[in-house]
Amino acid sequence: MVSNIPEIAKTVTAHEEAFYQSAEFWVGAAFVLVCIALFSPIVKVIGQMTAKRITRIKDELKKAEDLKLEAQKLYADYERKFAQTDDEVAQIVTEQENIISENKDLRTRELNQMLKQKQAEAEARMELAFNQINTEIKTKVSQKTMEILYTVIKENLTPKNHEKLIDASIDNLKKLNMGKK
Repeated sequence: MVSNIPEIAKTVTAHEEAFYQSAEFWVGAAFVLVCIALFSPIVKVIGQMTAKRITRIKDELKKAEDLKLEAQKLYADYERKFAQTDDEVAQIVTEQENIISENKDLRTRELNQMLKQKQAEAEARMELAFNQINTEIKTKVSQKTMEILYTVIKENLTPKNHEKLIDASIDNLKKLNMGKK
């Protein structure tokens, strides 16, 4: 083992050259430079992709926020409309009740007017019928009276009484004519 010591010493001294003279150093340096050279564009690309993604996400968040605000506005509008619906329904019901009441009053007045007109027509017909019946009764009474008078006169009036009646009538006419002159 002792005999190997000078060879080990030679290898140790041989390896004691400057760091920049060794191949490993230059391979390592080249690796670092390649990594740095590749890292910069990759970082830029990744940064750009990340920035685009951040911008896209911000735009989507902005759109989502706008949609949320629009949805809230629509919701508020629908709630307001829903609240107004009750008022509108109440107003429509009130208007229709008023129209029904006015129609009812109008129809009642028309019906009352028609009833008064029919009553007046009925009273006029009854009056006409009453007058016709009175005329018929008077006519019948007159006819019966004349028949009775004719019968009584025929039975009670003798030719002698007849001449006396005519003479009395003529005397009455003469007196009337003289009173006028």
